[in-house]
Amino acid sequence: MAFLDRFFKSGQNNSVLVMNNGSFSHNGPWKQVYEDTLLDRWHVGDFSTAEYTISADLDTNNKEILKVLVTATVDNASIVIYARNNTAKDLIEVTATVNQSYVDILINPAEPEDSVSNAGVKVFYTAQYFHNQTPLTVR
Repeated sequence: MAFLDRFFKSGQNNSVLVMNNGSFSHNGPWKQVYEDTLLDRWHVGDFSTAEYTISADLDTNNKEILKVLVTATVDNASIVIYARNNTAKDLIEVTATVNQSYVDILINPAEPEDSVSNAGVKVFYTAQYFHNQTPLTVR
């Protein structure tokens, strides 16, 4: 634990303090995107919301990053892409579907704005999950 003490301490309000303006670096594993590629799945009994950062990489000239919020109940899933930045064009589209048990976060190649297909774009993501505060009940 002494090694981690150089990077983290207890912060205010039960937070984790990252020392010396440290950062987090992310790298894969990545998956290639084709029609209805499953990015993530979680049970609506466990979580009610999640926040994703999705990095997409098609080739040396086409990169994209998205910030996505997902909220779900057993009957409904809602998705908001609240930030999107890319070097040339949109590479992916993100949707969420729900059944009575779990939420699927699906990604598809975006419709190309040029003659170059976005199929096969590589993506990886980070997620923060937020637990249900009200347990699910049988109706």
